[in-house]
Amino acid sequence: MIKVFQLKIGFFLFLILSIIAVSLSAQKKTEVSLKFSKQEGLMRIVFEAGDSFIVPSKVTTLPSQIKIEFQEPFQLSAPKDLPFEVKLAEKSLMINLKEKGEIKFMRLSAPARLVFDIQKQELQTEKKAVPILHKVFVIDAGHGGYDFGIIYGDVSEKDISLNLAKDLYTVLSKKGKRVFLTRKADQYVSLADRINLVNQKTPDVFISLHSSMSENFILYNPNFEEQGSDEIADLYSLSSRQRKYIEKSKALLVSIKKAIEDEFKMNAIRREIPLPILNSAGAPAVLIELPSARFMVYDQQTRMRLINSIINGIALYGQ
Repeated sequence: MIKVFQLKIGFFLFLILSIIAVSLSAQKKTEVSLKFSKQEGLMRIVFEAGDSFIVPSKVTTLPSQIKIEFQEPFQLSAPKDLPFEVKLAEKSLMINLKEKGEIKFMRLSAPARLVFDIQKQELQTEKKAVPILHKVFVIDAGHGGYDFGIIYGDVSEKDISLNLAKDLYTVLSKKGKRVFLTRKADQYVSLADRINLVNQKTPDVFISLHSSMSENFILYNPNFEEQGSDEIADLYSLSSRQRKYIEKSKALLVSIKKAIEDEFKMNAIRREIPLPILNSAGAPAVLIELPSARFMVYDQQTRMRLINSIINGIALYGQ
């Protein structure tokens, strides 16, 4: 009798476990939608899903390959007869392109999506390098030390701005320019020290680098409307420094804004705010807020696109 009871209990447990296993395996996977378009040698591939699914994904690109790693299993919805090979695994997918090309990657929101623009290499025309006429630059890497700025995951604003400032320093220095950084390492530098360095070096161009909480590029020009009530503005004698450069600062912003929009195929926002770091600079000045690390992966490829667009903007400003 006891053995029969044990067998029944065992069978009952087995049945329960089987039901649970079937239930788990039957859970609906997240649906990822794949779309693509082609025109004049440019192909765009878009993956769209929920924000919580797309944002944490890891993306790796090579000239002829794209790999996306998700944190959960998924189900892919895609058109038939794709002009590239798609290999699927439980939590990842790989795209093998038929031809090598330059891959530009963007992580966008509303709706959440991964966007890849692939330009065929043989259709690319080499652009003639535009000379940079200006000779002296000051690059300000925002925040630093205990001042982390905006943080997303394990990426902080202070690190993004410093890496880009160093990249700009390297590229401009190789072009024979004199370049000064407000900070060269992960250290705190006060606003007063940053302003003093800018005005000591009397640069032809001053750029301050930051990042925002949005997916947009936002560029700031100096503004003097609130100068009378701003104690910091009075402290650094704004009217005697930036005011005579205000038109050049506007021209610098317009040039860099255009270069960024041309490179990333998205509108950049322009704002005029009485920021002390700009208003106190005795030089043409612009502050650039880069998209949050939530929406843009700051790998080497993206950083070089950013640097090239800023360099192109500077060159355009000098024409």
